[in-house]
Amino acid sequence: MFPGLWLSLLLTQTSAPSLHYTAEKVKEGQQRTPEQFAFTTWEPSCELETLFVGVDEANLRKEPSTEAAVVAVLPLGAAVRVQERGTARLKVGEYVNHWYSVEHVDTKGTAEKADDAVLRGWLFGNTLTPFRFEEDFDGDGEKEVATVVMSGDFKIRVRVLEPKLKPPFRVSSVDARPAGENWRQVSGGPAAVTLVPSKTAGVVLLRVDSTPEECGDYSTTYVSYTVPGNKKGVLGTAKLALLLEGVSEAPGVSRYEVSFQARKKELTMVRTDEQEDESGNVLTTKAQTRYQLKDGVYSELTPADSSVAESKP
Repeated sequence: MFPGLWLSLLLTQTSAPSLHYTAEKVKEGQQRTPEQFAFTTWEPSCELETLFVGVDEANLRKEPSTEAAVVAVLPLGAAVRVQERGTARLKVGEYVNHWYSVEHVDTKGTAEKADDAVLRGWLFGNTLTPFRFEEDFDGDGEKEVATVVMSGDFKIRVRVLEPKLKPPFRVSSVDARPAGENWRQVSGGPAAVTLVPSKTAGVVLLRVDSTPEECGDYSTTYVSYTVPGNKKGVLGTAKLALLLEGVSEAPGVSRYEVSFQARKKELTMVRTDEQEDESGNVLTTKAQTRYQLKDGVYSELTPADSSVAESKP
C-alpha cells in the first residue's frame, strides 16, 4: 500500500500540465469504493487558466446531475474555466470524479466579441483535460483537434477530431497504457503530453509520457493520425506509432534517447542498460535501433547493435 497513492493531484499554475487516474487493483468481482480512486482535480481558475473538453458532444448540464437539463452540447476541444468544484466524489457511469461548474464562451465562429455567448453549467471531471492540440496531423493542409483524457478502464485516451465532419463520425481514438501498473499493483497512472512538430519528425506526433512517482518504470508513447492518401473530409485513424519503456532505478536501469530524421521520417533510439555484477561493478551496454514511419507506425529497420562499455565500480 502506498499512502500517497490515494491523494488527488492538484494542478496549479506552477506545475506542468498532467493527468492522473488510478485505483488499487482488486480481485475479480470485487467493487472499489470512491475513496480508493486517485485523480487529478482542479480548483476555480483565474482568467489565464484554461481547461478543455476532452470528449465530443459533452452535455453541459444546468445542475450537477446526469438527469439535469442540458444547457449546451460542447465539442471536443472546447475551452472552459472552472468556477466551482463539487465537494463529493461520485460515480457516474464507469468513472469516479467530481462535478465541476464551468464557463464556456461560444464565439459563434467569429472574431467579433459582440455575438459571443457565455454559457455556464456543470461537467463531470472525467471530461476535462489540460491537453488540447490543434495541428495538421495528417498532412492534408487542414488542422485537426486532439485531446487526451484518462479512460474509465485506466488507459490514456487520445482523441483526434476532424472539425469539418459532423458528429458522431468525426473522432478517432487510441489508448496508451500507463507505466508501472504491475509493479505498483494499481490500475492506471499519470500522463503528460507534448506535441512533436512536423519539422522535427517529418509528421506531427503526440508524445505521451508516463512517469509514476512510486516506482522507476516509465514510458513514452508516440501517437500519429493518418488518412489514406491525405484526403480531405475523411476521418482518419489515430495510431500508436511507437512505445518505449524504461527503468530509472537500480539494479536494472534502462534508459532511452530518441532523435528524429525528419526528411526520411525515421527515428533513432539509443538504449543504455546498466546492470550490476556479483562484485558490485556496473556493466553498461548501449544499443542503437532505427525505425521507419509507414502508415503512422514506426517499424524497426535494422536489428539493434549492442556495444559493451567498460565496467564501472
